[in-house]
Amino acid sequence: MDNTINGLARFASSLQYEAIGPAAIHAAKRSILDSLGCAVSSFKEEPIVALRRIAARIKSDAPATVFGTRSQTSSDLAAFVNGSMIRFSDFSDDYFGTQHSPARGDVGPHPSDTLGGIIAAAETVGAGGKGLLLGTVIAYEVDGQFAEQVVLRSNGWDYPILHAIATALAAGRLFGLSEKQLAEAVRLAATPNVSLGETRFGELSHWKSFAGPNGSRNGLFAAQLAGEGITGPELAFEGRRGFMRQLNSKFALGEFGGADLPFRIERTYFKSLPLRYELQTPVELALRLRSQLDADEISTLRVFMDERSLATRENDPKLWNPMTRETADHSGPYLIAAAMIDGEISHATFTERRFRDPTILALVDRIEAVPDHSLQAHFPWRMMCRFEVTLRSGETRVFEHENPKGHPQNPMSDADLEKKFLGQIADILPSQRGPEIIDRVWTLDQAAGLDKLLGLLVPVSD
Repeated sequence: MDNTINGLARFASSLQYEAIGPAAIHAAKRSILDSLGCAVSSFKEEPIVALRRIAARIKSDAPATVFGTRSQTSSDLAAFVNGSMIRFSDFSDDYFGTQHSPARGDVGPHPSDTLGGIIAAAETVGAGGKGLLLGTVIAYEVDGQFAEQVVLRSNGWDYPILHAIATALAAGRLFGLSEKQLAEAVRLAATPNVSLGETRFGELSHWKSFAGPNGSRNGLFAAQLAGEGITGPELAFEGRRGFMRQLNSKFALGEFGGADLPFRIERTYFKSLPLRYELQTPVELALRLRSQLDADEISTLRVFMDERSLATRENDPKLWNPMTRETADHSGPYLIAAAMIDGEISHATFTERRFRDPTILALVDRIEAVPDHSLQAHFPWRMMCRFEVTLRSGETRVFEHENPKGHPQNPMSDADLEKKFLGQIADILPSQRGPEIIDRVWTLDQAAGLDKLLGLLVPVSD
């Protein structure tokens, strides 16, 4: 018997919508609104356009809609395309756990990567808003459990397997699978979908944004297989060659949300800047310092952070010379320099004109990353950084910052999220659409279906 699989299946099969408190339901709406804004903002990006071309070639008897279009494709391809739209700009939410999490924030698995699969599953079976909210709470809870318990990144693995498992359970529940079938869906999601950590190191590729949504796509497929009676290896987690053995680490699931315990979705980490979450803190500090320091006067800027948040030049030299959009949004030195010189982080920050700009790169070359092991003990509940800036005059000044806007300890309000959402869609959708979408998300529990919400995501020219 695999206790991990049984625990996951029992949770997903037994959770009732009525048992989810108002705080968790509202938190799910917040993540859905935030994710839809991220998806719309990426509509015109060429890699996303390419994914839509692939999806358009496939027709299905049980289709799902591709965001921003009236086109439908197979549910698994819709899951992949829509999830990739949510993730592409790296502006979507994240989760690292709390001060009590055993894994100490080893990996932040972007639980919103699962929403492409959950929305596709909900649409396929004709579920209403309550079904989508239930699936979202399930997926975020499962992703959060693993984020708190499992060390993946340090063992060389990437996290899409977590999305495969979370989506298998959420989609399986929407498909009406039994507890036994949900257990099979977990086995079929976990066994074939271990992913390489190479995705997030060196010169980053498009796959950096697509890997997590692909995990969700595979989880949806696993639920479909289980629904047709397909079985997976019984001890996928705890067997001699199972998931725990590959990680060389045993773990036990913590308590699930419900009753008197908050659901993990209530502690979602939102982003106020479109870049890797761990870099939000130093980039916010750089933006704050722009009015106090002239970049030309900086001789050296030493950035002190926990060692997992900011790589050194020796460990990842490509971050000091970004050649792709994906590398730029994971490059602490580049983002700090761009913030100090441009005074903002925007879409333009991730164009070649900016990340190859000689003035910015000259400051990048004067930035040094210094691991501070004392900060690791506080991560992720306190995300801290310190700048030691030596000026050309010889003067050294020290600046500190903690917990970026959107962190559970420094939360974004509903108004903040609405403003972020409207900014995301401004160049894609007519201005009147924003308030309509916002209203439909806040009242999602009253929606009999998802067609009207999805229709609002379509640009007028489509």
